[in-house]
Amino acid sequence: MAKKTRETSHLRVRLDPIRLAKLERAAERNGRTLTGEIVHRLDAYASFNFETIHDLPDRVAAKVVAALKGEGK
Repeated sequence: MAKKTRETSHLRVRLDPIRLAKLERAAERNGRTLTGEIVHRLDAYASFNFETIHDLPDRVAAKVVAALKGEGK
C-alpha cells in the first residue's frame, strides 16, 4: 500500500449500509483497504475518464466514445 503523504485529504462520506457492505466485501476480495477500493473504483469506473475525452479534438473524441460504447466493431 502506498505511504500516506501530506497531500492526502480526509473525506467523510455517508453511505447506506448495503452499499458500504458491498464495498467492504469487494475490498477484502481484492486485497485492498476500504479506501483503496473506493479510490480504485473512482479511477477505473468514474466519469473522470470522460472528462479527459472532452480535451481531445472532436474527431478523436468521437472515436473514443464509439469504442467505449462498443460501436464500430
